[in-house]
Amino acid sequence: MIPTLKAWLKLPGRYFFWGSLVCVLVALHVIAAQITDRQGFANAALREDVLERWGAPIQQAGPSVRYVRSGAVFTTLERLALDSQRVRVDARMSYRKRGLVYFSGFEFDFKGDYSVTNPADDDVDIVFVFPVQIERRSMLSDLSFAVNGNPEPLPTAEAADRLTWTGRLARGQTATFAIGFKGRGLEMFNYVLDPTLPVRNLELAVHITGGANYDYAEGVVPATKVTEADDSAELVWQFASLETGFPLGVILPSERPFDTVLLTMIRRAWATFVLFHIVLVGLSLWVRRPLHRVEAYLAASGYGFFFVLLPYLAAYLNFYAAYVISLGVIGGMLYAYLVRTFGAPARPIVGGALGALLAIPTAAVIFQNHTGLIYSLEILVGLGVLMQLTTRDAFRQVLAQVEQSLEGKETSHV
Repeated sequence: MIPTLKAWLKLPGRYFFWGSLVCVLVALHVIAAQITDRQGFANAALREDVLERWGAPIQQAGPSVRYVRSGAVFTTLERLALDSQRVRVDARMSYRKRGLVYFSGFEFDFKGDYSVTNPADDDVDIVFVFPVQIERRSMLSDLSFAVNGNPEPLPTAEAADRLTWTGRLARGQTATFAIGFKGRGLEMFNYVLDPTLPVRNLELAVHITGGANYDYAEGVVPATKVTEADDSAELVWQFASLETGFPLGVILPSERPFDTVLLTMIRRAWATFVLFHIVLVGLSLWVRRPLHRVEAYLAASGYGFFFVLLPYLAAYLNFYAAYVISLGVIGGMLYAYLVRTFGAPARPIVGGALGALLAIPTAAVIFQNHTGLIYSLEILVGLGVLMQLTTRDAFRQVLAQVEQSLEGKETSHV
C-alpha cells in the first residue's frame, strides 16, 4: 500500500520532531536576537566608547601656505602650492575588542618633509600652517617641528591643533619644513590634499604591520605601488605633477567580524539539526529501542545550546579557543548521553553524526574561503556512506520499520 500524504505528515510527530525543532529554534532565535542587538550597540554606544578611549579615524590634512608681497597688507594673502611633499606613516595595528566586536585600533608615527619656494620677483612674507588633527592631546606624543633644519617652538595649549610658522623669503629662496609626531587612531588614516591647488613632487608611504587586509574609503585614490607580506603591507602614492589635490589613504586592516560568522552558523543550524534528528530516529529503530520524548528534547536542547555557549565564551576568550571549548563540551555531553541511551553499538554513528552535522558545518562557516569545498567533500562522503548502508540488511530493516510507521502499524513511539 502506498503511504498517503496524511501518513507522511504524521510521521515526524511520531518521533517528536516538531517539539525537538522548537527547542532548537527557540535557542537560535534568542541568541540571534542578542547578537543582532549587540551589533547595533557596537555601531552606536560601544563604538563611541572605543573612540573615547582609543581615538578617532585620522583625517590628516596637508599643510597650507599663504603669502603676501613684503610691505603689502595682509588682506591680500594668496595661496601658494608646495614644491614637494614627502610623507611617511608607520602604522602598527592594535585591535580593540569589545564583546564579539574587534575594532581596528592602530598606533602610528608620522613624518613629513615639505618645501616651498618664493615664486615672486620680490621678497614675500609667508605663513605655513600644518593642522594636527588628533582630537585628544593625550593621544599625541613626540611632536617635533623644524624649519630649514632649525627646531621651532611648539604651540601652546590654546593653539595645540596646528603648527604655524611665519617668515620672509627672498626672491627664489626655498624654505623646508620637517614635522613629526606619534598618535593613535581608529580604522582609517587619510591624507587630504587641498583640492584647489596643484600638487608637485608628492610621495606618501603608509607602512602597516599587524594585518594586510586593507581597503580604501570612498573617494580615495588607490596607491600607485603596493607591497604585501603575511602580516604587513606598504602602500605608496607617487605623483610628479597633479593639477589638483585629492584624498589619499587607507582603511586599516580589520580582524574577522565573528558576530557575522556566528549569525551565519545560526541561520544554517536548523537544516543540519533536521538531519541530526533523522540520525537519532534511525538509531532508535536500528537498536530497537524507542526514542522517548524527553530524550529527543534533551538531545535537541543540547544541540541548540552549542550556538548559545559559543557566543558567550567568545565574548571573553579568543574566538577559536571558544569554538574548540564549546564543541568539546557540547559534543562530549551529547556523545556520552546518546551512547548511554542507545548502547555501545551506537558509538561510531553518534560520533560520526556529531562530526558531520555539528563540527563540520560550523567549521565550514569559519573557513569561509573553503566552504564550498568542505560541503562538497562532506556530501560526497555522505553519499558514499548511504550507498554502503543500503546494501546492509540492518539498514533495510530500519527502512521497513519506517514504512510500517507510515502505514500505521508501528506504535512503539506513541
